[in-house]
Amino acid sequence: MALDPRSPVFQHPDLMVSVSGIRGIIPTGFSSDVIYDALRAFGSWLRGNTVVIGRDSRPSGQFLENIAIGVMQGLGKNVILLGVVPTPSVKAVVNQTGAAGGIMISASHNPIIWNAFKFIGPRGFFTGAKDLEEILEIVKNQSYKPFQFKPGSKLESGSDKIQAHIDAVLSRVNVSAIKKRKFSVFLDAVNGGGSFVLPELLKQLGCKVIPLHCSPDGTFPRPPEPTPDALRQSSRMMKQSGASVGFALDPDADRLVLLTPKKGAISEEYTLPLSFLSYLQTNRPPKKASLTVNLSTSFINEWVASSAGIPTYRSKVGEANVVSEMIQRKSVFGGEGNGGVIDPTIPSFGRDSLSGVAHVLNLLALKGEGIDSVLNGLPAIFMRKIAYKIGGKKTEEIYSQFRSAFPEHGEDVRDGLRLANEDSWIHIRPSNTEPILRVIAEARTKKDLSALIDIAGKIMENS
Repeated sequence: MALDPRSPVFQHPDLMVSVSGIRGIIPTGFSSDVIYDALRAFGSWLRGNTVVIGRDSRPSGQFLENIAIGVMQGLGKNVILLGVVPTPSVKAVVNQTGAAGGIMISASHNPIIWNAFKFIGPRGFFTGAKDLEEILEIVKNQSYKPFQFKPGSKLESGSDKIQAHIDAVLSRVNVSAIKKRKFSVFLDAVNGGGSFVLPELLKQLGCKVIPLHCSPDGTFPRPPEPTPDALRQSSRMMKQSGASVGFALDPDADRLVLLTPKKGAISEEYTLPLSFLSYLQTNRPPKKASLTVNLSTSFINEWVASSAGIPTYRSKVGEANVVSEMIQRKSVFGGEGNGGVIDPTIPSFGRDSLSGVAHVLNLLALKGEGIDSVLNGLPAIFMRKIAYKIGGKKTEEIYSQFRSAFPEHGEDVRDGLRLANEDSWIHIRPSNTEPILRVIAEARTKKDLSALIDIAGKIMENS
């Protein structure tokens, strides 16, 4: 989103403002002014008297949590404090308690020197583009509501409310079938927001938990984004553990990557189709059922959906965008290829690692197979995701070069530029969360993918 030049407090190279949150490097981009003004604007924008606050385990999280509590209470808002939890748990508690909104303090997969506010509106939905414009307008006009000398606001622990989120997830799967399998589950929570809640979910599913990095001590012992490269040590430990299946999280536990006994960490793109297969195992889809994914997600999802006679729709990248499209299409399932599973019947109604874990275990239990066997029944994924620093590059000139290189591909310009035909696609777009340009490509064969990447690399080198 382009920021108004009259809002200099929200303009800095170390600050990103989008539907994915207000995030930046502390103290340069995510400065004291940004922190204070963003919280005051959100509290002024909210209609209602209760706010749910959670955070991941970053060392800056506790002081940001304290500031958020003070600002919300000063504006007369009651605060339900969850502590270190997954983002989807904050969203679920907002929805289930009828709170006015919520704040998740997490920069997700960004490095540990970053932090962010992910603002959540009524019913647990992230603030969308229109909401964000209204919040920024309050900052621009300095039209904050005043602090109250006697606000009468309350602070309460919400730890007992997280079980309702777990219960909602359990209601979507065959718990008895999962318990009968007595799965041993390897879990790498990167010492983040999923360190407590995910092991609890697994225990309630009758699983033996083999924990790694499940101590939220303010450190990330591996790169926070759970890519196969970042999970090399975890993959080795998974293979040695004797676990039936493994799961790895990002710091705020909305994204999920699978690990298998034979392969270790696999592509994050498999998480969503495997979870959707679980849905298909346990539900009879309505006649007008659909699946919604974003523009950067693998077409393996279309393969799974079409096998059940279900159409697939695509949205702009970003959870808020996917959810909006799902609501419009009345989709029965959705998500993003970054390991984000969205089951709309769960009150988080967004990317939810708890949902993904439960659905994958449900699929394995009902099929009576191991994870490696199930994966052998799916098409191989040939995809590359490359990040380029934007620097002074002009995106429109880059898009023009890509159009010239792929004249036979149809184009979609809803979110950057996506060029696609039946057998391949390439998506070029500025990131919502980092100052980079993402180039994501997929093809039916390794050879065709290499050709796509070679062309893309030459374009970016010459830009």
